[in-house]
Amino acid sequence: MKRLIVTFCGIYLVAVALAAATTGHGLIEPVPGYRLAILWMAPETLEARLDALIGARRSFEAMVYAGTHALSWAVIGTLVLIGLIRPLLGPSRPLANTRASAVVLGGLAGLLLLAHVAQPILDEASRIPSASTMLSSLPAYWLAGMALSAAITGSHLSLIVHDIVLWCLARWRGAETMPA
Repeated sequence: MKRLIVTFCGIYLVAVALAAATTGHGLIEPVPGYRLAILWMAPETLEARLDALIGARRSFEAMVYAGTHALSWAVIGTLVLIGLIRPLLGPSRPLANTRASAVVLGGLAGLLLLAHVAQPILDEASRIPSASTMLSSLPAYWLAGMALSAAITGSHLSLIVHDIVLWCLARWRGAETMPA
């Protein structure tokens, strides 16, 4: 199953890289008027980035970003579905590295909380003229961060869901089916 996840994430990352390459040099040109956001998973971030791109008359890049955003959520959902289904198809054993998954998902939970708590501060800060928002306003930065975090989050969720289903099956069928 790990090979399937790695292959799936590899194909996804290549697809995002190819989609990003279609934007040409615009990928590394800062988007004027971008309001800083913390987490790509927050609906406000999608709205802010698309508004900034459209406001800068970069509609093709906005379409690439929106498509990649939707694809990223689809990848996470598909990986969770793979983790859900795989234990039902035949013999399996626990796969998740609990410590690594706890770090990744704990970090994600922290970012979700930070994004929620910090949004009013970011809204106020966006009104202050800034000398540079160079890195945070680059579409390449947005796409790379989104793609990598979707692949990592989806992979860990897939393995965790797999192990939870495996544990539930062992409880339901009896302890003799739970692998050691």
